Amino acid sequence: MKKLNIFNSILILLMINTGIFAQTLIGPVSPCVDCEQFTVRTEPFNGTWYNPEQSGTGFSIDVQNGKLFGVYYGYDEQGKAIWLTFVGDLVPSDEPNVMWTVDADLLQFENGNAFNQNYSAPNTTEYQEQIHLKFTQKNHAIFSVNNSEEQNIVPIIFGMPASVDFPEQTSYQFPELTGLWTMVYYFNVEDTPEQFTTTSVVYSISSKKSRDVDGDGIEDIYYTIIQYYGDQVINGDIVCKVAENNGQIQGPECTYIDRFLITATQKIPRYRIPIGGLGAFRFFGEADDGSTVEAIKINSKDYINNPVR
Repeated sequence: MKKLNIFNSILILLMINTGIFAQTLIGPVSPCVDCEQFTVRTEPFNGTWYNPEQSGTGFSIDVQNGKLFGVYYGYDEQGKAIWLTFVGDLVPSDEPNVMWTVDADLLQFENGNAFNQNYSAPNTTEYQEQIHLKFTQKNHAIFSVNNSEEQNIVPIIFGMPASVDFPEQTSYQFPELTGLWTMVYYFNVEDTPEQFTTTSVVYSISSKKSRDVDGDGIEDIYYTIIQYYGDQVINGDIVCKVAENNGQIQGPECTYIDRFLITATQKIPRYRIPIGGLGAFRFFGEADDGSTVEAIKINSKDYINNPVR
């Protein structure tokens, strides 16, 4: 019974109202302030995606060398479990706030072997559905099947805390980032022959906290970036907040401020991270000059409060 509960929680995605899909909710939106100014496309997160507002179906997504392989787990019209696969190219998009699109036929298989039986290659059935995916950020996408109403999906977060911290703006869940991370930087340096240079640094990130960071009366969430030189040294912060502009609330949006690599660009880098760029195991941000940072989580150990390995 325990294994079944874990399996169901991993397959929590969305459905639509064509064919085997049935839609009731659109899923978490990802507000993106001035995203048309971004110039760099980052590949989607590899893993299991879903709509947190619906339970029982899901997608596995894997991107390799510009191609996306996906698996849909769900049910047919009779409520029987079904899985479908699809393969398509990541195509750069000209649509505002969309980085990539994928169009692919959904393939269904049958007549393969069961567990502990001799191998039997499955047959492809004549399935007529086509999926359309739009990736807005590394951790946010929109999909539809056969031109049905669109749905928002995000990578599933399990085994660690995540919460809806800006419920008036979005149901997007902000993850706990506690752990060890590798930050890969791509700097725009005009005096180098290639114009860009790269480096990487290993940091620890603190647990998520909530307070009014800049004194504007609006509660923000933030994460502290730590590096070790015998003692802990604070090297930066990730601050996520909403902002008021001409009486309108914008965002939320996150900003990663890195005080350690100031010598690389002769100023403190400030990387904008749309909330769809902030994930539990990957996040991606871009500075105004086109410099980027991509962070990859190594483990979830709390080195800040327990530095012993």
